Amino acid sequence: MKYIQMLLLSTILGISCSEPKEQKTPVVDESAIVYSISEITIEDSTPTVEIKKYTLIIDAEQNRTNDAEQIINLKRRWPLAMQSQNLEEFEAILAKEFTFKGIGEFFNRTDYMKNRIKPDDWKITFVKYDNLCLQFINDLAILTYKNKITNENVKTKEIEIENITWTDIFLVEDEQWKIKSSHAIDYRME
Repeated sequence: MKYIQMLLLSTILGISCSEPKEQKTPVVDESAIVYSISEITIEDSTPTVEIKKYTLIIDAEQNRTNDAEQIINLKRRWPLAMQSQNLEEFEAILAKEFTFKGIGEFFNRTDYMKNRIKPDDWKITFVKYDNLCLQFINDLAILTYKNKITNENVKTKEIEIENITWTDIFLVEDEQWKIKSSHAIDYRME
């Protein structure tokens, strides 16, 4: 009986003290994407919309300069559409599945456009963009930024200034960059 107990104990000790199974170490992909970060200064030619510069993050192997310029121009067109309340301009810049999440509001494309073209006493008179950062991820582009929006009441001439932090997503639709979604992150009224 002692012999069987010793044999069993030896077997258990032998198994528990054996070398651990070989663990696989993660393979490092040496073809990983290398990113390039550039600060792009642009000529500001719109009197009611100010965009002076932006940071561009891209795959160093791809030239997305033309795409970036199109998106920044699209970003400039958006407040101009709000100032003009031109439905066709909204149609041209918003993707078919556009969504808008403001502070305390959410709109699909149709409801957003209806809301932005209805008559209102408050008009956007100036928009200044700061801290713009644009990055391409596959077929999408993500733009984060802060803007300072000056509004004027057409009746009372009262001025209000909104400071908003945003994240926008862009995609190519009908061979043009369009705004897929816009989400307000932070809001402060001066």
